[in-house]
Amino acid sequence: MKICTVVVTYNRYELLKECLDSLINQTYKTDIFVINNASTDGTHTKIKEDGYLNNDNLIYKKLDKNLGGAGGFYHGTKFVSENNYDYVWLMDDDAEPELTTLEELLKNTNNKIYSAYAPKVMIGTKEKHTLSTFGHRGNFDYINCLPAFQKPLDINEYKKEKSEIEMASFVGILIPISSVKKVGLPEERFFIHHDDTEYSLRLITIGKILMVNSVSIYHKEQRQEEKIQRQFLYSKKNRIKFEKLWLKYFGLRNSIFIALKYGKGFKRYLLILKLYVDLIKDIILYDDKKYIRLKFATNSFYDGIKGIFNNEKPTKILKGKK
Repeated sequence: MKICTVVVTYNRYELLKECLDSLINQTYKTDIFVINNASTDGTHTKIKEDGYLNNDNLIYKKLDKNLGGAGGFYHGTKFVSENNYDYVWLMDDDAEPELTTLEELLKNTNNKIYSAYAPKVMIGTKEKHTLSTFGHRGNFDYINCLPAFQKPLDINEYKKEKSEIEMASFVGILIPISSVKKVGLPEERFFIHHDDTEYSLRLITIGKILMVNSVSIYHKEQRQEEKIQRQFLYSKKNRIKFEKLWLKYFGLRNSIFIALKYGKGFKRYLLILKLYVDLIKDIILYDDKKYIRLKFATNSFYDGIKGIFNNEKPTKILKGKK
């Protein structure tokens, strides 16, 4: 099997190195396509200095503009589908698969039944980690599709040798190019957040995703603290810090777009309304810079409903531009 691993990176070179080391040393060798999403931390220079580009099987591309994870995975999958590979293996730059991960996934392939394959995800490092039970692997609820379309798996599913699932994040998902040709490329317009959910929703129209629990991939999430506690009278709530607000625009917009496109029943419209009312209420009661926050929230909902993907908008709102 001819396989290409796609790694999208942005300003996390030290983690990227650990990811690349684990990929280069896999027991089943692949080509590795590294997409540098216009990093500003010296990745472009360091990856050359450290000799990674001397590997004959490593392909490197620096984008002129940060297209977000969604744009990176779109371009990577497009490259693989156009260059006679059999599979694409999608990977975050902060992920580190066990060295036998790909080999074990390939042992379980049956493309007549399954649309894709994925190891279980552990949050943390090999030395210190916990099982990821939400966010990376799951199933779907087409009725109660907000605030999240995906639902966590029963913990017993991870105790099985393998399990059929409906959702796998772009952390170690192995996709046959035959599946890509049937469902298309990842949604590049999303920029960040929920592009893997949307793609899984398409993949399962041709077959379930098989989770192979005999191998793991370690996701070293290093999220900065995004929330701060605020108080109104005697009530306290954790609220998004203002400097992180622009990132939340994408998640809200994309989740609403997905709910309307893939959800079922009238309840999804009520869930959108409830989500909006609750958000506006909390902004008024708890948050600082209320006007800009209200503008962010309203634009997120409006753009999600209308399917508007202007990824420059959050920055323009912050700067007071139209």
